[in-house]
Amino acid sequence: MLSVAKQLFKDQLTEKSKKQSEKQQTGYSKTLGWVFVSKDFTKETTKAVRTYGSLFDVSKDYTYFTPNTFYRNDTRRSSALRWINAMSIDIDVKNGENEGLILPDVQESITSAGLPAPSLIVQTPSKGFHIHWFLEEPKRASNKVKAHYNRIQKRVAEAIQGDLNAVGAERLFRLPSEDNTIYQSNNRVSFDDLCEWFQLSQEEDQEAVNKKGFCKGYEALLKHPAVKKILEGVGQGQRDTACYTLALAYKAAGYDEKTAEEHLHNWNQKNTPQMRQIEVKRKVKSAYRGRFHAPSAKKIRELSGMLFSYVIWEEAKPREERTYSHIDEWENDVLAFVRARGGKVSGSQRDLAAQITSSVDRDKKIPFTTLKKVIARLEEQGIIARNVSGKGRGASTELSIVNEIKAVKTQNEASNKTEDNSSKNNGFNSNTIKDTVAGGTALPLTSASGSLALSETFTPNLLPTYSTKLEPAPIPGNVPASFVSALYNRGFTDGRFIFRAWDKVQLAFKTFGVTYHAIAATDDYLRLSVDAVRVTVDNKGSMLAGDFQGDDSFFKYLFGAVKGLFTTYRSDQISKFVAEIENLSDIMLSHIGMELEDELKAVRVVDRELVETKLAEIEREQSARQRRKHYHNHSAFDLNSSLNQFKLFMKTDD
Repeated sequence: MLSVAKQLFKDQLTEKSKKQSEKQQTGYSKTLGWVFVSKDFTKETTKAVRTYGSLFDVSKDYTYFTPNTFYRNDTRRSSALRWINAMSIDIDVKNGENEGLILPDVQESITSAGLPAPSLIVQTPSKGFHIHWFLEEPKRASNKVKAHYNRIQKRVAEAIQGDLNAVGAERLFRLPSEDNTIYQSNNRVSFDDLCEWFQLSQEEDQEAVNKKGFCKGYEALLKHPAVKKILEGVGQGQRDTACYTLALAYKAAGYDEKTAEEHLHNWNQKNTPQMRQIEVKRKVKSAYRGRFHAPSAKKIRELSGMLFSYVIWEEAKPREERTYSHIDEWENDVLAFVRARGGKVSGSQRDLAAQITSSVDRDKKIPFTTLKKVIARLEEQGIIARNVSGKGRGASTELSIVNEIKAVKTQNEASNKTEDNSSKNNGFNSNTIKDTVAGGTALPLTSASGSLALSETFTPNLLPTYSTKLEPAPIPGNVPASFVSALYNRGFTDGRFIFRAWDKVQLAFKTFGVTYHAIAATDDYLRLSVDAVRVTVDNKGSMLAGDFQGDDSFFKYLFGAVKGLFTTYRSDQISKFVAEIENLSDIMLSHIGMELEDELKAVRVVDRELVETKLAEIEREQSARQRRKHYHNHSAFDLNSSLNQFKLFMKTDD
């Protein structure tokens, strides 16, 4: 038990508890976590422990434990989670469910689902199984992470016949022991890998729907098994929706309104009970005179209980009119993205995918799976080189263009497929630096700085979406002016450099859960970004001073500087908040707590983790006040009791 616990919890538990003097000197650690144990799963007789010694001692009397840890020891709620350590699934065999299931069956289902081998499998007394995948590194339990954990957990449970009701990172599982551990390995999985498995699983499900339940063309609608199932008649509660859906099916299949109505009157006779004839007429009229051309695929699935989706075969439209871009067109956008950043980019592939947008639809991001395919194709053609360092969540991919001739040729071929004239070559691409004609914000230059305008001899057909390396690129218009000025005034006048620097700032804030749009909208965050530039220049030099140490060194230091300054900023915010709430009344303290809870419910929260920490401090302050009141009341009672005993003694003595 102890060895498994140390593999799972690592430094979240201590070997021994702190003495009171140590707590006063060092305070409570923000990395430690509480593990809850329970004797009875149903009665919730829980106890919280924080040391390996305590966990080992209670394992003799307690049956269940939480693989994930909490920052509070008084509640086992999801909101109190601190660290996610494992993906855990409960496979139940009670009440005839999964009857006769044995370990090889479980292992086969895990393999068939495309999941990695687990770290631990524990068998329950009812012959069920608790399966655990230990994470390579613990994941901080933010609201976003917990929500996605639950989605993945449910998906894994569906894939391996697990209990779909046993979902939640806060749940209890049976304590492992020598007697009940039937499988153990050193296998570990990263949370990112689980996220990728979840995404691929969803895509495979959608492909299965398309293959098994597709409807090729509207003319085949009425012959599809799902629609024919509805045509057999429906029950009360479904009749109105079914009538309207079928009317749209007849409309899409080319029937006129009168004929459709006749068919639906005949269909109505199969319903139990039947609709009024006037209602059927109204539904048909509404369908034929409304704006919908065909029935909803979702409604057909709901009414029939069968797989159904449209596959309407049409001629290819121009890319500007399509919602999906083919892989060769995405190749063009990926090359433009890499080129706009000096021919080399680095970061996790998911971060890169989040930055690459379509050259004709700035709101459309490249899907993560598509990016992987594009990278593989470009690498196979010898156009780019890929270098991966690290593994799991910390892995970083570096992409660099190694064959300029092939890269330009690939971009031209992709452009020529959908564009007939040069006026369309300069598509709108938010990955690239905007020129001054398209709305870029170019700052005034001194004569010594040179011009930021594009070369007059620039050939649109060769390089349509990025500036040439021979001259400075225009200042990007989507970067805050204060940040641009901080770099520009230190000699960094190339728009490419400024764009990449701002990209590093955004990625640094993203590690704290702060969204991109919140940075430019928050004065304090902009100030921190500008301060980070100053700190980076002090250490890595500038173009103006002539001691610049190179792009990569500058950007890495800038990324770290933003993270360091933001960590200090957030810590100061919490310290100030704690000092402020100590002097508030109980009513005001409760009021602020409710305001913070309402803030967390909003769609967009600037710094969710900060709000959650403030709410936790409110709860700690309220708990401390309750303890002080309890202590005061008992102390007063003890004093009065002593005085009464003394008076009684004196009377007796007399």
